[in-house]
Amino acid sequence: MRPDHPERGVTLIELVLSIVIVGIIVAAVAFFLTPLQQGADLAARAELTDIADNALQRIGRDVKLALPNSVRRATNGGVEYVEFLSLREAGRYRGDLGSVAGGTPCEANDPSLSVADNDQLSFDIASGDQCFKTIGLLASPGSVTTSDYLVLNNFGEGFAGQNAYEAGAANRAQIDAAIGIEAGRNRVHFAQTPFSRALHDSPAKRFFIISGPVTYACDPVGGTVRRHWDYGTAPFPTRPLAAQPTTPAALSSGGSALIAEYVTACSFSYASVGPQLGLLTMQITLRRQLFGGNAETVSLYHAVHVNNAP
Repeated sequence: MRPDHPERGVTLIELVLSIVIVGIIVAAVAFFLTPLQQGADLAARAELTDIADNALQRIGRDVKLALPNSVRRATNGGVEYVEFLSLREAGRYRGDLGSVAGGTPCEANDPSLSVADNDQLSFDIASGDQCFKTIGLLASPGSVTTSDYLVLNNFGEGFAGQNAYEAGAANRAQIDAAIGIEAGRNRVHFAQTPFSRALHDSPAKRFFIISGPVTYACDPVGGTVRRHWDYGTAPFPTRPLAAQPTTPAALSSGGSALIAEYVTACSFSYASVGPQLGLLTMQITLRRQLFGGNAETVSLYHAVHVNNAP
């Protein structure tokens, strides 16, 4: 030790000052860090709520555009599935004794009528009708393709000849030409199908054009909700009614889109609640790790009324 640099220790005042300064720094960090942590947690909770709400609203909007009596629900391996036939268009057809429309005439498929009168939808013709004109204009006739199907008076499972899910369903016919657009009406052309008046003539003269089946699959193990479409045998699934797709393999042939993630639990339920009215209820739970190792859980419930009037 050099004599001009004598060894010296820390005085009590210096020690106290050091402790005070460290305490001030710790308090300041805690003061500013807590709001930051709370803000991050709040943002994460808002994100989870937004994801869950968007998923439920998306499913609800889709189901409201489902073919009447086509919504069905199943579960397999903890995964919840809801399936329906998605509508492309809907309207009213010209029935018997209706007024004669102008424009391009339909084929004279019904020999009991004049050419002009064949713009109505005829039933019980052995060869089958293949053209009718609408009452009023469709909302988006240009969206209809020749892969879509005309469906009449669909009552769903348990009604023979009135279930559009069936292979070769009697109340379903493939659209085979672009929708004609005329003054105040549209011309709908489809593959010749012998529709039955007793089974397929809607009391309200309503018809539907569907694009095919859609499935929402909620998988808590995978943590996702996905939308599937265009699966099955094109242009329309030929699988039997009992085989609602409830595996990833059964849905893999079509398109798929991620609707929600962080999913830890879900529940779908569908039931008829009155004449021509169904109720789909959905609940999903999302969970995510937050700042600091904590976790936040959000659970939302949504119910959708489904119009089943054929």
